Amino acid sequence: MSITKYLFLPKEITEFEHNYLSKLNRIALYFFLVHIPVFMLVAWAAGTGMIMALGLSIAVLIGPTIAQFTMKSERVKSMVYGFTAMCMGAILVHFGQGLVQIEMHFYFFALLAMLCAYANPAVNIVAAVTVALHHLIFYFLLPASVFNYEAPIWVVLVHALFVVLETVATCYISRRFFDDVIGLEKIVQARTKEINLMLNNIGQGFMTVTLDGIMSKERSSVVSTWFGNSDENMTFADYIRSTDSSVADWFEIGMDTLREDMLPTEVAMDQLPKRIVVGTTILELSYKPINNEEEKLEKVLIIISDITSQIEREAAEKQQKQLMDIFGHIMRDKLGFLEFLTEADSMIDAVVEHKYENLPHLKRIIHTIKGNAGLFGMTSVSTLCHQLEDEIVSEGTAPTEQSLTILQEEWNRVREKLDTLLGERMVKNIEIADADYEMVLRALLNREEPAQIAKMVQSWKLETAQHRLDFIKQQTEGLAQRMGKTGVDIFVKPNNIRLESEHWAPFWSSFTHILRNALDHGIESEEERNKAEKQGKGAIRIETNVQDGEFIISVQDNGRGIDWNAVSARASKANLPHENQEDLMNALFQDGVSTKDVVTQFSGRGVGMGAVKAECLKRGGSIKLNSQDGKGTMILFRFPMSAYVYNSENGSSEKAA
Repeated sequence: MSITKYLFLPKEITEFEHNYLSKLNRIALYFFLVHIPVFMLVAWAAGTGMIMALGLSIAVLIGPTIAQFTMKSERVKSMVYGFTAMCMGAILVHFGQGLVQIEMHFYFFALLAMLCAYANPAVNIVAAVTVALHHLIFYFLLPASVFNYEAPIWVVLVHALFVVLETVATCYISRRFFDDVIGLEKIVQARTKEINLMLNNIGQGFMTVTLDGIMSKERSSVVSTWFGNSDENMTFADYIRSTDSSVADWFEIGMDTLREDMLPTEVAMDQLPKRIVVGTTILELSYKPINNEEEKLEKVLIIISDITSQIEREAAEKQQKQLMDIFGHIMRDKLGFLEFLTEADSMIDAVVEHKYENLPHLKRIIHTIKGNAGLFGMTSVSTLCHQLEDEIVSEGTAPTEQSLTILQEEWNRVREKLDTLLGERMVKNIEIADADYEMVLRALLNREEPAQIAKMVQSWKLETAQHRLDFIKQQTEGLAQRMGKTGVDIFVKPNNIRLESEHWAPFWSSFTHILRNALDHGIESEEERNKAEKQGKGAIRIETNVQDGEFIISVQDNGRGIDWNAVSARASKANLPHENQEDLMNALFQDGVSTKDVVTQFSGRGVGMGAVKAECLKRGGSIKLNSQDGKGTMILFRFPMSAYVYNSENGSSEKAA
């Protein structure tokens, strides 16, 4: 660096330098104004004229005073004060004539050193030139104003040499001060520019907020892209309020918890909102504490990430997995699945188009959709139904149109995917078991009655109870696994019964509630069975049969039995009769009665048993229940044979008109 560039600062003046010099110049003016009474006191003590000291001091300070209020450049003002400092030193030496006049020259050297605070070598040079000219001129014109004795010229030169030496040192100090302190802002700006460049070219948003929620000025530009511009000293809650007022309120409450310092920082910070949606963009909010030197929380770093593509990818993967699960169910029981779709279509329409009798009826429909959708792998539909149930319970009314629309759209989306995937394979076909084929073949060879053979062939369009119960067994085993009830044995006994699937589909849809209750309420955990010293695994037996002109479906488990005390308590709470066993059995099949204290995805609503009873009564059936404490429960459904049932053992069947 050349000597010129070293002694004279760059033309650019940063905001920090401007503010620093402005403050320093104001202090300098006040500093010199305080000199006036001091100089008058010195003149009085030396007998050199107080009034003259007053006049000269004011005269010298007129210049810097005018400069302070008229000049815009703080650097130029600082050079004026460098000149003024030496003039004030000349006045002090002049009016301090006497025994200590020579000692007062130290004022010059002290001020020369103090001028380093301006961080400008030019100020030091101006001051040095001023004091040199003062000594030279007054040595020849008025030597008594400089020295209190007849000093030879070499004394003046010695003074000048010390001024030169000090000026060299002060210029070095001033320049270092400028480069390392005043110029530090440029370094910070350059670093800040690099950081901002980096922040503005990544997908995440960064900003800090105080414990009062005030945002810092420094933040990633993408934040403004998401939320727009902000006012100065704006809180983050107010900044995002127009985007999502609920998230803004949530953030304010969370920051209140942080300020109160009643909880550990990590716990309080975990209560802050995690997501906010801006249009079609899903943003994730995460937080990091910023502590001061005393390890106390001072600020919070907010990291905002666009997770839209991640959410979409996860949703797509979830949908793909759901389709694979559904397809697996189709492969295991195509007929049952088609019946489910037909029944679910009508139930979805009933819910969305308000085709239900009352709120309890609506709850039964939604609960049945939820249970069967879960069994057939439609987890998205099952989850939405569970949310609708929560909404009904919390609000005490039917779900909002918006909630119903979401359910309808999700159902249509799944159906559209299935139609595209399966196409014509969704059409029902007659499937003939080897045993049925052999039976008809033997009948033909034995020349049996054509009418009897026709009944056999006609029954092929009916669903075998074997097929239905096998599928129910698979459903129950899958449900047991989801509930954590592993090791439960499921036994089925169809007894060569065939059923018209369309007629029985709604009943089988609600029948799953019986199995769900048997698993959740009846079958104990392995640990509980061991503690009760019960032998063998938990087991559920399902049987269809024809006895005494009736079609019977039975379900029996070897679990803990029904907690009649809990049923009585719930019945009493619901204002239902509960005086005797018959009252309790009737209450068990009423809506809202459940022995579960906690609502889960599987049970606890007190709706399923009512749905089963309603479907049973629609088919002219009746229910008989027997439960023994610690031994298990049996439920019998009895239907007249006119209810679309065919007994292949004796070829009897009756079908209602």
